[in-house]
Amino acid sequence: MKKQMPVNEYPHKKLLILQRLNIRGMHVIGAFLFSLLAAHAGAHSGGLNKQGCHAGSQPYHCHKPQTVFPTTLASPQVLAGKVTHVRDGDTIEVNGIPIRLAALDCPEKGTQKGDYATRLAKQFYGLQATCELTGAKTYDRLVGYCSINGADFGQHMIQNSSCKVWEKFDVWDRY
Repeated sequence: MKKQMPVNEYPHKKLLILQRLNIRGMHVIGAFLFSLLAAHAGAHSGGLNKQGCHAGSQPYHCHKPQTVFPTTLASPQVLAGKVTHVRDGDTIEVNGIPIRLAALDCPEKGTQKGDYATRLAKQFYGLQATCELTGAKTYDRLVGYCSINGADFGQHMIQNSSCKVWEKFDVWDRY
């Protein structure tokens, strides 16, 4: 008859099993994080000009036109609706959708000039806006050129506040 050893004489076996489980778990978590980060590594933002090139970004490059789904629209995608919120001088919300005004660079809210730009933009709250979207996105905002009641919003902000043209992001050469 074979004599069995009590389990408590081999406590290192329990430790080895826990270490193996911990290492396997770390491999799974590591693989997940790697795949998540790898998906975003090649992504970049920025609007395209009429030729499909990133205007002002480094390195400057162009995208090949789509062959599977050719572009049939002669005009950009348009969002129309009421200005439902003004975040600051260069970001408004149209029907609750945040829009970053293309090519517009306003001082930051919390500064004297930034607060003035925000107050100036707030006069458009509740009015009808039409935004031509560039296809770019920054943070949670779509990027576009907007007009309010037919007047160019960016041009109004440039002429009446400390907002300036951000030529690097004027992808459609509007200003």
